Amino acid sequence: MRYLKVLLGTLLVLIVFVPFANAHTEKDLDAQSFIDIAIRTTILEIKTAKLALVKSNSTEVKAYAARMLNEQQMVLDSLKNLARVTQITPVNGAVLDDKQLLAGGVAPWLEGEKFNQAYSKRRLEERKKLVALLQQGLRSSDVNVRNYAKGALPVSLQQLYLAQQLPAGNS
Repeated sequence: MRYLKVLLGTLLVLIVFVPFANAHTEKDLDAQSFIDIAIRTTILEIKTAKLALVKSNSTEVKAYAARMLNEQQMVLDSLKNLARVTQITPVNGAVLDDKQLLAGGVAPWLEGEKFNQAYSKRRLEERKKLVALLQQGLRSSDVNVRNYAKGALPVSLQQLYLAQQLPAGNS
């Protein structure tokens, strides 16, 4: 039953976001830009997940954060591999200060319920942006970027569905 809910949620997300992404007619995203944006987004996700494990008082938020921490570390490794295969040196996004975390929607000084709300809302927004980035990657002229996006999109859609289930994430 749980699998069916995840599947239906993923299908709903596809129905809602695919037409929006196809209507988006930006120029082709080059491999360098795709990798830089994806790596920076992934590092932000890792850092905010670590913060959520400390600051949240919600078991649901902490479970989501632990899952994201694990999955996003694997994503970061695969992005680094994509950079190596495409012979691209990614911009160093490993150092994010409190100002950049705040720009990522998570105020490091918040705790408890206020943190949960900010984290849940922002993770949902960031998941939507990442799905849109991957959909744009599907249309890239770079075959390596297209292949990466094709493999990463289903996981990101599932993560988007999970973000929608977070407390205050669907408001």
